[in-house]
Amino acid sequence: MIVAENWEVVFDALALAPSGLFTDIDGTISPVAPTPNEARVDPEAAELLGVLCKRLSVVAAITGRGTEYARDMVGVPSLVYSGNHGLEEILDGAVALIPEVRPYAGRLAQIFAETRPCVTTTDVLWEDKGVTGTVHYRQAPDPEAAHAELIRVLRPVAERHGFRLYEGRMIIELRPEIELGKGAAVRRLIQRHGLRGCVFIGDDVTDVDAFRVLREMRDASQVVAVCVGVTSAETPPAVLEMADVTVPGVPGVIELLNWLERNL
Repeated sequence: MIVAENWEVVFDALALAPSGLFTDIDGTISPVAPTPNEARVDPEAAELLGVLCKRLSVVAAITGRGTEYARDMVGVPSLVYSGNHGLEEILDGAVALIPEVRPYAGRLAQIFAETRPCVTTTDVLWEDKGVTGTVHYRQAPDPEAAHAELIRVLRPVAERHGFRLYEGRMIIELRPEIELGKGAAVRRLIQRHGLRGCVFIGDDVTDVDAFRVLREMRDASQVVAVCVGVTSAETPPAVLEMADVTVPGVPGVIELLNWLERNL
């Protein structure tokens, strides 16, 4: 594991041309909030990403948020946005689903309609993002009991509709059971832009998918890649295991972005 101060490997990857910087949003450039609507991207992080857009071939936000919501949340028009864990992106100014995902449109609403009446836990937030969904139980009176009930209720219904459950930081995510995610989005952007160097910054289990793909491409000598893990008291072990570099929370990400702005 490379310690936070040793950022030269990040610089080396981004100094190649063309190169790209990819980042998650929640927990990475936006502090985790009690509810999704309360989350705000740190203004300094957004400003720095905008500056880096002028120095790198591509800067992208790859997030579990809906793509349009992510664009509005970050507020930097020059960024590339890929939402719903890479299942959709903005092309020619409009949000487009990845072709493999289109048959799943509308199924998430049916899953929620079947499961919500069966959940007795209070203060659970159900987030329908079209082809994916997130159930937040951070505010539940007993998060551990809420987690157990939600898994029990959601799993059989989700599987019947062709969805899988993925667990994160006090959330349960529902995604189509196809082999696509943030890793596929990263691979797509690297190939589309012909990138020689790439850095991905993320904090949660869904970001590990991107880390894994970058490691595979790096091992195959297809790209010089660095995986940056954002740590907190809730950091999943898989993030620490797969990260090449770690930074402490959103402040650590901003410090890294400032360093890149000064040195690139």
